Amino acid sequence: MVKKTLLWIALFLGFKIAVVLIISLLPVDPRRDIATREKHRQAFAPNAVFIGTSRTLYGINPLIFDSLNAGQTRSYNMGLFSLSIANSLNIARHIIENDPKTETIFIEQSALDYSTIHMTPDLVFNDVYFRMRADEATVNPDNHGKWSDFLSDFNTTLFQTFSIAPQIATFKKWINPVNDPIEGPPNLEMNGFQDVDLTIPGLNTMVVNNRFYTRKLTAPSHHPAPNAYFLTAINEVITLGKAYRKRVIFYMPNNVTKGEYELLAQVTPYISQANFISLPKDPTLEAIFKPGNLFDSHHLNAKGSGIYTRYLYEEFSKKPANF
Repeated sequence: MVKKTLLWIALFLGFKIAVVLIISLLPVDPRRDIATREKHRQAFAPNAVFIGTSRTLYGINPLIFDSLNAGQTRSYNMGLFSLSIANSLNIARHIIENDPKTETIFIEQSALDYSTIHMTPDLVFNDVYFRMRADEATVNPDNHGKWSDFLSDFNTTLFQTFSIAPQIATFKKWINPVNDPIEGPPNLEMNGFQDVDLTIPGLNTMVVNNRFYTRKLTAPSHHPAPNAYFLTAINEVITLGKAYRKRVIFYMPNNVTKGEYELLAQVTPYISQANFISLPKDPTLEAIFKPGNLFDSHHLNAKGSGIYTRYLYEEFSKKPANF
Protein backbone atom coordinates (compact mmCIF):
# COMPACT_ATOMS: atom_id res chain seq x y z
CA MET A 1 0.00 0.00 0.00
CA VAL A 2 2.80 2.41 0.94
CA LYS A 3 4.75 1.53 -2.21
CA LYS A 4 1.67 2.15 -4.36
CA THR A 5 1.05 5.51 -2.70
CA LEU A 6 4.67 6.57 -3.20
CA LEU A 7 4.51 5.40 -6.81
CA TRP A 8 1.40 7.50 -7.48
CA ILE A 9 3.02 10.52 -5.84
CA ALA A 10 6.14 10.05 -7.97
CA LEU A 11 4.06 9.67 -11.13
CA PHE A 12 2.04 12.79 -10.38
CA LEU A 13 5.13 14.83 -9.58
CA GLY A 14 6.68 13.58 -12.81
CA PHE A 15 3.53 14.63 -14.67
CA LYS A 16 3.64 18.06 -13.03
CA ILE A 17 7.29 18.53 -13.97
CA ALA A 18 6.47 17.59 -17.57
CA VAL A 19 3.57 20.08 -17.64
CA VAL A 20 5.79 22.81 -16.15
CA LEU A 21 8.47 22.17 -18.79
CA ILE A 22 5.93 22.29 -21.63
CA ILE A 23 4.24 25.44 -20.33
CA SER A 24 7.65 27.06 -19.86
CA LEU A 25 7.90 27.18 -23.67
CA LEU A 26 4.97 29.64 -23.71
CA PRO A 27 5.45 33.36 -23.05
CA VAL A 28 5.97 33.87 -19.31
CA ASP A 29 3.76 36.28 -17.40
CA PRO A 30 6.29 38.44 -15.50
CA ARG A 31 3.68 39.09 -12.82
CA ARG A 32 3.85 35.40 -11.87
CA ASP A 33 7.55 34.62 -12.30
CA ILE A 34 10.27 35.97 -10.00
CA ALA A 35 13.17 35.18 -12.34
CA THR A 36 11.56 36.97 -15.28
CA ARG A 37 10.67 39.96 -13.14
CA GLU A 38 14.22 40.13 -11.82
CA LYS A 39 15.52 40.43 -15.38
CA HIS A 40 13.10 43.31 -15.98
CA ARG A 41 14.30 45.01 -12.80
CA GLN A 42 17.93 44.70 -13.75
CA ALA A 43 17.24 46.08 -17.23
CA PHE A 44 15.50 49.11 -15.72
CA ALA A 45 18.50 49.73 -13.40
CA PRO A 46 16.63 51.42 -10.52
CA ASN A 47 18.08 52.87 -7.33
CA ALA A 48 14.89 52.06 -5.41
CA VAL A 49 12.59 49.04 -5.60
CA PHE A 50 9.15 48.16 -4.20
CA ILE A 51 8.77 44.41 -3.52
CA GLY A 52 5.33 42.99 -2.81
CA THR A 53 2.12 41.33 -3.93
CA SER A 54 -0.31 42.44 -6.62
CA ARG A 55 -1.43 45.17 -4.21
CA THR A 56 2.00 46.70 -4.79
CA LEU A 57 1.87 45.97 -8.53
CA TYR A 58 -1.32 48.00 -9.01
CA GLY A 59 -1.04 50.30 -5.99
CA ILE A 60 2.36 52.01 -6.20
CA ASN A 61 3.13 54.26 -9.15
CA PRO A 62 6.91 54.81 -9.38
CA LEU A 63 6.44 57.76 -11.73
CA ILE A 64 4.48 59.66 -9.06
CA PHE A 65 6.86 58.62 -6.27
CA ASP A 66 9.94 59.72 -8.21
CA SER A 67 8.41 63.05 -9.26
CA LEU A 68 7.50 63.84 -5.64
CA ASN A 69 11.06 62.94 -4.69
CA ALA A 70 12.41 65.49 -7.19
CA GLY A 71 13.95 62.78 -9.33
CA GLN A 72 16.28 61.56 -6.60
CA THR A 73 14.89 58.06 -7.02
CA ARG A 74 14.46 55.88 -10.08
CA SER A 75 11.96 53.38 -8.69
CA TYR A 76 10.95 49.97 -9.93
CA ASN A 77 7.69 48.27 -8.95
CA MET A 78 8.41 44.57 -8.38
CA GLY A 79 4.91 43.52 -7.42
CA LEU A 80 4.06 39.88 -8.17
CA PHE A 81 0.78 38.04 -7.77
CA SER A 82 0.44 36.70 -4.18
CA LEU A 83 4.17 36.91 -3.50
CA SER A 84 4.84 35.49 -0.04
CA ILE A 85 6.70 37.50 2.59
CA ALA A 86 9.33 34.73 2.73
CA ASN A 87 10.15 35.14 -0.95
CA SER A 88 9.87 38.94 -0.69
CA LEU A 89 12.61 38.85 1.96
CA ASN A 90 14.71 36.58 -0.25
CA ILE A 91 14.41 39.01 -3.16
CA ALA A 92 15.39 41.87 -0.84
CA ARG A 93 18.46 39.97 0.40
CA HIS A 94 19.54 39.27 -3.17
CA ILE A 95 19.23 42.93 -4.16
CA ILE A 96 21.02 44.18 -1.04
CA GLU A 97 23.96 41.84 -1.55
CA ASN A 98 24.27 41.94 -5.33
CA ASP A 99 23.03 45.28 -6.65
CA PRO A 100 25.17 48.23 -5.58
CA LYS A 101 22.99 50.68 -7.55
CA THR A 102 19.81 49.98 -5.58
CA GLU A 103 20.04 52.07 -2.41
CA THR A 104 16.49 51.80 -1.04
CA ILE A 105 14.41 48.63 -0.74
CA PHE A 106 10.72 48.86 0.14
CA ILE A 107 9.04 45.61 1.22
CA GLU A 108 5.28 45.12 1.48
CA GLN A 109 4.36 43.78 4.93
CA SER A 110 2.00 41.02 3.89
CA ALA A 111 1.08 37.58 5.23
CA LEU A 112 -0.87 35.82 2.50
CA ASP A 113 -1.34 32.11 3.11
CA TYR A 114 -1.45 31.09 -0.55
CA SER A 115 0.59 31.60 -3.70
CA THR A 116 -0.28 31.64 -7.40
CA ILE A 117 3.14 32.48 -8.83
CA HIS A 118 5.23 29.88 -10.65
CA MET A 119 7.02 28.16 -7.77
CA THR A 120 10.28 26.30 -8.26
CA PRO A 121 11.09 23.67 -5.56
CA ASP A 122 13.44 26.01 -3.70
CA LEU A 123 10.77 28.72 -3.56
CA VAL A 124 8.18 26.23 -2.30
CA PHE A 125 10.54 25.01 0.42
CA ASN A 126 11.45 28.55 1.47
CA ASP A 127 7.79 29.56 1.60
CA VAL A 128 6.66 26.48 3.54
CA TYR A 129 9.55 26.62 6.02
CA PHE A 130 8.95 30.28 6.82
CA ARG A 131 5.21 29.77 7.26
CA MET A 132 5.69 26.79 9.57
CA ARG A 133 8.24 28.61 11.73
CA ALA A 134 6.06 31.71 11.93
CA ASP A 135 3.06 29.61 12.96
CA GLU A 136 5.21 27.81 15.54
CA ALA A 137 6.13 31.20 17.03
CA THR A 138 2.50 32.31 17.16
CA VAL A 139 1.18 32.74 20.69
CA ASN A 140 -2.23 31.06 20.82
CA PRO A 141 -4.42 30.82 23.93
CA ASP A 142 -4.84 27.10 23.28
CA ASN A 143 -3.47 24.32 21.11
CA HIS A 144 -6.53 24.39 18.86
CA GLY A 145 -5.25 27.53 17.16
CA LYS A 146 -1.87 26.04 16.39
CA TRP A 147 -3.42 22.80 15.17
CA SER A 148 -5.71 24.78 12.88
CA ASP A 149 -2.73 26.78 11.56
CA PHE A 150 -0.77 23.58 10.95
CA LEU A 151 -3.62 22.05 8.93
CA SER A 152 -4.03 25.27 6.94
CA ASP A 153 -0.31 25.38 6.14
CA PHE A 154 -0.25 21.67 5.32
CA ASN A 155 -3.09 22.21 2.86
CA THR A 156 -1.23 25.13 1.26
CA THR A 157 1.93 23.04 1.02
CA LEU A 158 0.08 20.23 -0.75
CA PHE A 159 -1.45 22.73 -3.15
CA GLN A 160 1.91 24.28 -3.99
CA THR A 161 3.58 20.90 -4.41
CA PHE A 162 0.98 19.06 -6.45
CA SER A 163 -1.25 21.65 -8.10
CA ILE A 164 -0.82 22.46 -11.76
CA ALA A 165 -3.36 25.29 -11.50
CA PRO A 166 -0.83 28.04 -12.39
CA GLN A 167 0.25 26.11 -15.48
CA ILE A 168 -3.36 25.47 -16.52
CA ALA A 169 -4.14 29.16 -16.06
CA THR A 170 -1.16 30.09 -18.23
CA PHE A 171 -2.27 27.72 -21.01
CA LYS A 172 -5.89 28.96 -20.89
CA LYS A 173 -4.76 32.57 -21.19
CA TRP A 174 -2.53 31.68 -24.11
CA ILE A 175 -5.32 30.03 -26.12
CA ASN A 176 -8.11 32.36 -25.00
CA PRO A 177 -6.82 35.76 -23.82
CA VAL A 178 -9.29 37.95 -21.94
CA ASN A 179 -9.44 41.68 -21.36
CA ASP A 180 -8.94 41.78 -17.61
CA PRO A 181 -6.26 43.52 -15.48
CA ILE A 182 -5.44 40.28 -13.63
CA GLU A 183 -6.62 37.39 -15.79
CA GLY A 184 -5.65 39.14 -19.02
CA PRO A 185 -2.16 39.60 -20.46
CA PRO A 186 0.37 41.73 -18.57
CA ASN A 187 0.43 45.40 -19.41
CA LEU A 188 3.44 46.55 -17.43
CA GLU A 189 5.18 49.85 -17.84
CA MET A 190 8.97 49.91 -18.00
CA ASN A 191 9.06 50.70 -14.27
CA GLY A 192 7.02 47.58 -13.47
CA PHE A 193 3.74 49.35 -12.64
CA GLN A 194 0.40 48.30 -14.17
CA ASP A 195 -2.09 51.14 -14.50
CA VAL A 196 -5.82 50.29 -14.38
CA ASP A 197 -8.63 52.80 -15.00
CA LEU A 198 -11.58 50.57 -14.04
CA THR A 199 -13.75 51.07 -10.92
CA ILE A 200 -16.05 48.83 -8.92
CA PRO A 201 -19.75 49.78 -8.85
CA GLY A 202 -19.99 50.02 -5.06
CA LEU A 203 -18.89 48.61 -1.71
CA ASN A 204 -19.13 44.85 -1.33
CA THR A 205 -18.68 42.48 1.59
CA MET A 206 -15.02 41.81 0.86
CA VAL A 207 -14.11 45.51 0.76
CA VAL A 208 -16.02 46.13 4.00
CA ASN A 209 -14.29 43.19 5.72
CA ASN A 210 -10.85 44.26 4.51
CA ARG A 211 -11.50 47.79 5.72
CA PHE A 212 -12.53 46.49 9.15
CA TYR A 213 -9.37 44.40 9.64
CA THR A 214 -7.14 47.10 8.18
CA ARG A 215 -8.55 49.64 10.65
CA LYS A 216 -8.17 47.13 13.46
CA LEU A 217 -4.51 46.55 12.58
CA THR A 218 -3.70 50.26 12.53
CA ALA A 219 -5.65 51.06 15.70
CA PRO A 220 -3.50 51.82 18.80
CA SER A 221 -5.21 49.07 20.78
CA HIS A 222 -3.85 46.03 22.59
CA HIS A 223 -1.99 43.65 20.30
CA PRO A 224 -0.98 40.03 20.90
CA ALA A 225 2.55 39.09 21.89
CA PRO A 226 5.20 39.54 19.18
CA ASN A 227 5.97 36.76 16.75
CA ALA A 228 9.68 36.27 17.43
CA TYR A 229 10.49 34.31 14.26
CA PHE A 230 8.73 36.72 11.89
CA LEU A 231 10.31 39.76 13.55
CA THR A 232 13.77 38.18 13.57
CA ALA A 233 13.53 37.63 9.80
CA ILE A 234 12.51 41.27 9.30
CA ASN A 235 15.26 42.63 11.54
CA GLU A 236 17.87 40.47 9.81
CA VAL A 237 17.05 42.11 6.47
CA ILE A 238 17.11 45.59 8.04
CA THR A 239 20.51 44.81 9.59
CA LEU A 240 21.81 43.41 6.30
CA GLY A 241 20.73 46.62 4.59
CA LYS A 242 22.66 48.69 7.11
CA ALA A 243 25.76 46.60 6.56
CA TYR A 244 25.59 47.44 2.85
CA ARG A 245 24.56 51.05 3.56
CA LYS A 246 21.10 50.59 2.09
CA ARG A 247 17.75 51.71 3.47
CA VAL A 248 15.12 49.03 4.08
CA ILE A 249 11.55 50.20 4.62
CA PHE A 250 8.60 47.90 5.29
CA TYR A 251 5.16 49.25 4.42
CA MET A 252 1.58 48.12 4.84
CA PRO A 253 -0.42 47.28 1.71
CA ASN A 254 -3.59 49.22 0.94
CA ASN A 255 -5.68 46.56 2.73
CA VAL A 256 -5.31 43.36 4.73
CA THR A 257 -7.50 40.28 4.94
CA LYS A 258 -8.72 38.67 8.16
CA GLY A 259 -6.08 35.94 7.87
CA GLU A 260 -3.33 38.49 7.40
CA TYR A 261 -4.55 40.54 10.34
CA GLU A 262 -4.25 37.58 12.71
CA LEU A 263 -0.54 37.20 11.92
CA LEU A 264 0.42 40.82 11.22
CA ALA A 265 -1.05 41.94 14.57
CA GLN A 266 1.89 40.04 16.07
CA VAL A 267 4.37 41.83 13.81
CA THR A 268 3.60 45.38 12.65
CA PRO A 269 3.37 47.00 16.13
CA TYR A 270 6.90 45.79 16.90
CA ILE A 271 8.80 46.90 13.78
CA SER A 272 11.15 49.84 14.27
CA GLN A 273 9.32 53.01 13.23
CA ALA A 274 12.44 54.14 11.37
CA ASN A 275 11.90 51.17 9.03
CA PHE A 276 8.13 50.96 8.83
CA ILE A 277 5.28 52.85 7.17
CA SER A 278 1.86 52.07 8.58
CA LEU A 279 -1.40 53.08 6.94
CA PRO A 280 -2.88 56.48 7.82
CA LYS A 281 -5.28 57.04 10.69
CA ASP A 282 -7.01 59.92 8.90
CA PRO A 283 -9.40 60.31 5.93
CA THR A 284 -6.68 59.06 3.57
CA LEU A 285 -7.40 55.55 4.83
CA GLU A 286 -11.08 55.95 3.99
CA ALA A 287 -10.19 57.22 0.53
CA ILE A 288 -8.38 54.05 -0.50
CA PHE A 289 -11.50 52.01 0.30
CA LYS A 290 -13.85 54.11 -1.82
CA PRO A 291 -15.26 52.24 -4.84
CA GLY A 292 -14.05 55.01 -7.15
CA ASN A 293 -10.46 54.26 -6.14
CA LEU A 294 -10.61 50.46 -6.59
CA PHE A 295 -10.86 48.24 -9.65
CA ASP A 296 -11.71 45.17 -7.56
CA SER A 297 -12.06 44.30 -3.88
CA HIS A 298 -8.30 44.23 -3.20
CA HIS A 299 -6.62 46.45 -5.77
CA LEU A 300 -6.36 50.17 -6.31
CA ASN A 301 -7.01 51.71 -9.70
CA ALA A 302 -5.02 54.59 -11.21
CA LYS A 303 -6.71 57.20 -9.02
CA GLY A 304 -6.36 55.13 -5.86
CA SER A 305 -2.73 54.32 -6.57
CA GLY A 306 -2.02 58.04 -6.84
CA ILE A 307 -3.45 58.61 -3.34
CA TYR A 308 -1.61 55.64 -1.85
CA THR A 309 1.71 56.45 -3.54
CA ARG A 310 1.62 60.07 -2.36
CA TYR A 311 0.98 58.91 1.18
CA LEU A 312 3.91 56.47 1.06
CA TYR A 313 6.21 59.19 -0.23
CA GLU A 314 5.14 61.66 2.47
CA GLU A 315 5.82 59.08 5.19
CA PHE A 316 9.08 57.99 3.60
CA SER A 317 10.32 61.59 3.47
CA LYS A 318 9.93 61.79 7.27
CA LYS A 319 12.17 58.77 7.90
CA PRO A 320 15.81 59.28 8.96
CA ALA A 321 18.28 58.67 6.16
CA ASN A 322 21.08 57.55 8.45
CA PHE A 323 22.27 53.93 8.45
